[in-house]
Amino acid sequence: MKKIFSIFLSVMLICLCFAGCSGPNAEMTEENITATVDTAMTALKDFDTEKLEKYVDSSTLSTILGYAKDHQQFVDLGKAIFENLTYEVTAVDLDNSTVTVSISNKDLYQVASDFAQNLKSNYSAIQLLSKLSNDSFLDRKLGVLVESIDGAEMFPDSTEITLTVEQSDKNLVLVFDENAENQVSGGALSAIKEIYS
Repeated sequence: MKKIFSIFLSVMLICLCFAGCSGPNAEMTEENITATVDTAMTALKDFDTEKLEKYVDSSTLSTILGYAKDHQQFVDLGKAIFENLTYEVTAVDLDNSTVTVSISNKDLYQVASDFAQNLKSNYSAIQLLSKLSNDSFLDRKLGVLVESIDGAEMFPDSTEITLTVEQSDKNLVLVFDENAENQVSGGALSAIKEIYS
């Protein structure tokens, strides 16, 4: 009986060790913050919706993720937007729970502006909302946008964003404000907001 109990304890300890090493946890350390940035940025590039929901707090991204759950076209769009995203953690401030990240992406301002202007000139806001569940419409329109993104040039310089780091029950979460969302998206967010404000 003692042997079975000690084997059970050994297995539990091994499982706990692997669980602790499997990814960033909720402890606010420089190592965990850096690991969380790595996880979040990789999730953006892959547009991994589950990891994005777990490690990123962003109002704009949450809206897109809501559509991406039911429509692959939004996943493909996310992958296109973030495919060329590069990043480097440049500072971690444990006292203020922030991390500064140097990022670079394609310049998507004009691509997004042209796309949004075209939609606005052809569809009212109500018409457009009704078409967001139409797969044929999404295939056609978002396919054109993805092609335009493929042809966009990289920004010549990187830019820095500062993200707030929050603790959830099991892991750290990066909070993207509007400026960070815009910078990471290559300017696409501000272009769309200018058209639809």
